[in-house]
Amino acid sequence: MKKLLFTIAIAISFQALAQDLPEASPKATTSQQVGLTDFSISYSRPSVKNRDIFGDLIPFGKHWRLGANKNSTISFSKDVYIGKTKVPAGTYSLSAIVSENKWTIILNSDSDMWGVDGYNSRLDVARVDLLVSKNESSVETLYIGFEDVTMEGVNLVISWKNSYVKTPIAVETLMQAQENIMEAIDENPDDFRIKRNSARFYVQNNMNPNETLELIHQVLKNDPNNWYNNYLYAQILADQGDYNGAKDSAKKALKLGRESAKANDEKFNYESEIKSFVKSL
Repeated sequence: MKKLLFTIAIAISFQALAQDLPEASPKATTSQQVGLTDFSISYSRPSVKNRDIFGDLIPFGKHWRLGANKNSTISFSKDVYIGKTKVPAGTYSLSAIVSENKWTIILNSDSDMWGVDGYNSRLDVARVDLLVSKNESSVETLYIGFEDVTMEGVNLVISWKNSYVKTPIAVETLMQAQENIMEAIDENPDDFRIKRNSARFYVQNNMNPNETLELIHQVLKNDPNNWYNNYLYAQILADQGDYNGAKDSAKKALKLGRESAKANDEKFNYESEIKSFVKSL
């Protein structure tokens, strides 16, 4: 009986110690869409706390988890390029070997380690050497994030105390968009909204001028009195150097837009934009 009571007392004692306390290196997750690809990073963020970091707390030449506790991870929903290395979609551990002037950033297919315990270099999917730059002011808490986002890529930035590195990661957004356009048109050949959206995307990104014209011609044949169809046609003609045709189409769009707005007792909100477009030709 005494043994049973002692066991119960120990269990109660452990339950009482189960407290919700802050972590010294709190977890962080950063997500970013780049073109059509979703990026995310998960890591723990240690702070400087008046310590010497690189060359001391993290010795030069040591393999570092790029954070604290469990290994840091980086994920991509589609294939990406780091330097000339193609990295398949997936989740990877993110670590580094640091020196005074250069860091080697490592992506490894083992994404479930404690720090870098159990790391196997044969599972590396990418390594990139980066020159170290100096921060203008000290960064107290480790930062890993995405900066300088474009449709075709982003910079992965790692910054702590007085040092930072960044590496570009590229995606094939325009190729993926082209594939999506072709698939959507094949599946819905009579949906002229898809064709109009596709023509707009092409002209905005200086792609496929002949196909762009073919698409907008089909859109106009289906609905020749839609003001926006005519305005988009004007932009496509201007992009291809037919400025007289662009003016004519823009003026037609302006007329149709005014008529449509008047019929609905509304103001035509694109009047100034179209007038400016015509003036710029």
